[in-house]
Amino acid sequence: MTLRLNRLTLPVERMAEVLATREEDFARRMREARAWRRAYADRGATLREVAREANAAIPTEEPLDTVVPLPPIPERFTVIGADGSTIPPDRHGAALYYVINIGSLVYRHGSGETPEAHSIPHLGYTEEELFEGTTLVSGNLLDVRRDQAEVNHLAELVEQEPEGPTLALVDGTLLLWVLENLPLDTRKKKVQRYLDALTRVQKGKAAVAGFISRPRHAEVSRLLLLAHLDGNTEKVQEAERGRLPLPDRVIFADLPPGGRSALFTSPSSINHTYYEPAGHEVWFFYVNVAAEEEDPVIARIEVPVWVARSPDLLSLVHAGVVAQSRIAGGYPYALARADELAYISGPERQRLQEMVETALLRAGLMPSPSPKAFYKSMTRSGRRW
Repeated sequence: MTLRLNRLTLPVERMAEVLATREEDFARRMREARAWRRAYADRGATLREVAREANAAIPTEEPLDTVVPLPPIPERFTVIGADGSTIPPDRHGAALYYVINIGSLVYRHGSGETPEAHSIPHLGYTEEELFEGTTLVSGNLLDVRRDQAEVNHLAELVEQEPEGPTLALVDGTLLLWVLENLPLDTRKKKVQRYLDALTRVQKGKAAVAGFISRPRHAEVSRLLLLAHLDGNTEKVQEAERGRLPLPDRVIFADLPPGGRSALFTSPSSINHTYYEPAGHEVWFFYVNVAAEEEDPVIARIEVPVWVARSPDLLSLVHAGVVAQSRIAGGYPYALARADELAYISGPERQRLQEMVETALLRAGLMPSPSPKAFYKSMTRSGRRW
């Protein structure tokens, strides 16, 4: 063992003390924020423009203190969840490639049918797949391809589904974050492909939503501070300086079981640059997915504006997310299973590497990992020189 834990004992104790003090500060600020939510409930219309400038949640027509109870859960409806995982390219490996594995589950509530499970891997190894210009596809670039594969797969499953209430779920945000240093045309094309898939879901008459578990966003928190400071963005910046933002989920932990908050528009620049002109502007709300008598479990749900403005689709998202989350203890069952189906285990990664090396030998090539990779394989497997 190389990590000398005895040297971390005191720092860990100090960290715990800091976190305890922070929780006390959060509790005080939470009480303030909830009071402001009630006091400025009808100030939304006057705050929209300044909220956008301050990167705060942008109010919609609903009052800031809106609480919508759990709608009736349909007797029969379909939930499709998709998630993905990756093996990034390894410059030190025997061959340069990446893997994107998409898992999905089609769960038909009330049908008595066994859920349909899918796991679809893709191996990227050509020069066209591995590089964007001269940049190796890894990190965020690979994440974007995974997100694109997830939403494409969702659209395909929606198109195959018989007519009826259908909810398509992704794990995380609907906003496709793209590296800012990409050329503008490349960035635009990537976002457009994602938006095209959302359009396919829309044409399939399904609702689509992003489920964010334990969200750390503080956009509503900033909006309420902005309201309290009469829209003065400089005072907001001064008040926030030097301390962690108050997470929105703390403010909405008083939602009743199954209840949702008001709707807000995401202030993200990509939302207004790309999504809004395409008719897919992202709105969001917070919901307590816990059952009666349980501690609150607050999730952030993102939906396109066409879902938010449709009472039927919005109710389906609200009811469907809660129903699914109560199966799996606070997280949608379809997404939990999709994650399981997408996950690539350590032994599976090792077996793939062995497959690659065997295929190289058959093709007359000698696998040659870098000295660094060879040394790591020796030391991390417990072997020594």
